[in-house]
Amino acid sequence: MKLNLKAFALAMAILSGGASFILTVLSVLTGFAREFFELIAPFHPGYTHTLLGALISAFWMFVYGYILGAAFVFIYNFLAKE
Repeated sequence: MKLNLKAFALAMAILSGGASFILTVLSVLTGFAREFFELIAPFHPGYTHTLLGALISAFWMFVYGYILGAAFVFIYNFLAKE
């Protein structure tokens, strides 16, 4: 069975972007896992540990999720012989 590249990549993008946004907002409000978010800041240009940073992080994770989701489906479809 082959996977739909656009659907899977978009689902991964929405999931990773949404999760990043929610976790960053929770971290800003509670201070929990602040060190982790400071560690990933170099991979998200423009990111700061603020509510605006949550939107920036969500954007970059959406992009990364789409790229990695598409790469996964491409490799899976290549290896899945029907």
